[in-house]
Amino acid sequence: MSLLQQLLALHRVDVLVRSLRSRLSQADHYLATQQKLLDELQAQRSDVSMQKKQLQAHVANMEMESKGITERVERLRSDLNQSANTKQYTALLQELKSVEGQRDLLDEQTLAQMERVEQITKRLEGFEPLIAERSRLWAQAKAESGERLRDTSDRLNELDGERAKAAACVPAPAMLIFDTVADIHDGEALSEVEVISARHREYACSACNTEIPYSIYARLLGDGSSIVQCVSCSRILHLPAEAEATVTKKR
Repeated sequence: MSLLQQLLALHRVDVLVRSLRSRLSQADHYLATQQKLLDELQAQRSDVSMQKKQLQAHVANMEMESKGITERVERLRSDLNQSANTKQYTALLQELKSVEGQRDLLDEQTLAQMERVEQITKRLEGFEPLIAERSRLWAQAKAESGERLRDTSDRLNELDGERAKAAACVPAPAMLIFDTVADIHDGEALSEVEVISARHREYACSACNTEIPYSIYARLLGDGSSIVQCVSCSRILHLPAEAEATVTKKR
């Protein structure tokens, strides 16, 4: 078996291996995406929940402060009723108005903060259906990933073994070229030469449609012991099946 035939055999099984691995990778990627989106939603809900707790604590402090001011107002009113002279009465009255103004302002601020708590509560409630839906998609993705793994693991192990056997027949330098080109072109390391016009010696790479000089085509008619690559896409070139069969008989 010539080097090119060995590469063709390797290519056939390598394409199948990469296809199965791609299916698994796609399922895993989708699952990871759903997990990331779910984590982001839960993190946002956690942040908003923390904001709510902080606001509620702030409101509680403001209410306690308002309660203390109210108690002070009551004491001032009591002192006002028991004032001994006009000067004392006037001073107490001014202080009372000032303290009542502080309380009114504090009550307004407290009310505004309570409204913010209500808004945040509604926002928190809005996360629930979003998280439920994202959790459903995540569970679906996880099930699909597991199903694909179960369906393909045996076949993939079998193909990995076949690929290892095929790769063992290929010399290391050629194997390096094959793997490099396969990684560049998502597994499509080889390309069949398209015969546009044998009479006019016109040929092209069937993968990228780049014209191939006859001198390169002539090399493929040799003993198949060397790698011939497309000058444009670097794929390893091989003859059409019919031409290859004819050449093989002559070798």
